[in-house]
Amino acid sequence: MSSILQEFDISWIQEYLPASLDIKQTILLGSVGLAVFSSYNFIWFYIRPIFSPMRSLKGPPGGSWLFGHLPQTRDVPAVGDWHRDQLRKHGHVFVYKGLLNQDRLCTTDPKALQHVLNNSFVYQKPHEARYSLSRLVGEGLLFVEGDVHKRQRRIMNPAFGMLHIREMTEIFIAKSNELRDALKKHSSSVHETGEWTHTEMLSHLSCTTLDIIGLAGFDYRFNALDNLVRKDQGENELSLAFSQILNSMSHFPFLGFLKMWFPIFRLITFDTRARAERSSKKTMETIGRKLVEERKQLLKEEMKKGQVSKAKDLLTLLIRANLAASGGGGAYGDKSLSDEEVMNQIPTFLMAGHETTSTATTWALFSLASHPDVQTKLREELLAFPSDTPTMDELNGLEYLDRVVKETLRYHAVVSGTIRVAEEDDVIPLEQPFTDKHGTVRHEIIMKKGDGIFIPIRVVDTLQEVWGDDGEKYNPDRWLDPPKRSASVPSVWANQLSFIAGPRSCIGFRFALVEFVPFQTIRIPLVQFLLM
Repeated sequence: MSSILQEFDISWIQEYLPASLDIKQTILLGSVGLAVFSSYNFIWFYIRPIFSPMRSLKGPPGGSWLFGHLPQTRDVPAVGDWHRDQLRKHGHVFVYKGLLNQDRLCTTDPKALQHVLNNSFVYQKPHEARYSLSRLVGEGLLFVEGDVHKRQRRIMNPAFGMLHIREMTEIFIAKSNELRDALKKHSSSVHETGEWTHTEMLSHLSCTTLDIIGLAGFDYRFNALDNLVRKDQGENELSLAFSQILNSMSHFPFLGFLKMWFPIFRLITFDTRARAERSSKKTMETIGRKLVEERKQLLKEEMKKGQVSKAKDLLTLLIRANLAASGGGGAYGDKSLSDEEVMNQIPTFLMAGHETTSTATTWALFSLASHPDVQTKLREELLAFPSDTPTMDELNGLEYLDRVVKETLRYHAVVSGTIRVAEEDDVIPLEQPFTDKHGTVRHEIIMKKGDGIFIPIRVVDTLQEVWGDDGEKYNPDRWLDPPKRSASVPSVWANQLSFIAGPRSCIGFRFALVEFVPFQTIRIPLVQFLLM
């Protein structure tokens, strides 16, 4: 039994135990005992599947009592391959085991997905996932649910409208040009073999997107790309705090697992990870509060003078809307966010606007390097473009670039899947019926409160039944005549699930697209990318 703990880092606890104790057995027995006697959920986790309607659904056998089938989902060449294999074996509706033996529904039925994603009050993020999310980005838009999310989303939507996003284009273009210059400088200073230079692109892209979200999100200068070029190891305070939180989340100690599933363990705050997170969050809150207060005072002064602020960052737009809704005073209602709520959006902006875009852009370069013909065709289109500072309308007129962007985000969905849990009993309608393991044909799925469903974004975006026989291949030309079947996919953009759909769809998808496109425009004409 103690071999289970080999998956986790529990060395932090040794200093609190007598040397004579076997640390793994002690932790395992103590944790299980405390969980049993302090949380009825522990027992209910293993009893509820017996009474679940999901027992009648087809699915893979086995799965461990602790990790379910999750090890199998990760032990594959590419994310999503395991779910795709199960769909081929069991049909478009099946069930498998998640953590702690929990049944988890999986389906690619478009009507079912539409129902789940559109009913965000019924289907919400799991509580344990929200706990982990709160430690990473605080209690911003990604964390809140129900009426609170509905109110915050309604207030924030205008700031993410195309009118405001267009005004940020010059930030994206300027930073893309800076990245181009950094790559040129790097290639001239490193050892070269023939005409090729080895460059680690992810760090350059990550620094660039961090700079962009700093400026466009809250008018904050990280200068991360400049520091990378100058090989300056120093990080500013906010960047360092955010990096520390990301690093802490990249490890998954046993105590972290217990805290996620059993709230009583969250009372343990003396471990190294908790101390580091507390310190980083305190720094981020201090800086965030200062940014909010400075913007608010500046806007109030401009309002008194009858001036209109020229600031274009998202934080200023939110605070300006707040002040307008409250008449310049400090009263907050259902049409405005509190200072605390505004401040909580800053780490959300950092995560959503930084890591996701740098990852998507890295995949774009990987695809171009893997498909030289696509790279050549795109380069030819971009070389015919006359300007280093294009407008958004000019970028939108580049037809092949548009197809490459759509295909990259379809084929390499940054978020491979998402989980929702039913907050009440429900019935999910289906476009196509399925046959359960007893041979009964079913036209709907019965969900009980607490049942979970996995939405396989990457699988849906490459499903052959939707995208044709070459759905699992990279082919930008498919967008010359997109398959009619793709219109059934729940979506906010390009008939793909990459930005989710419904009330919880990505509020910043326009921001992400406008940020993503200039990277391709500036870099591709100058260099040719190969895989090393």
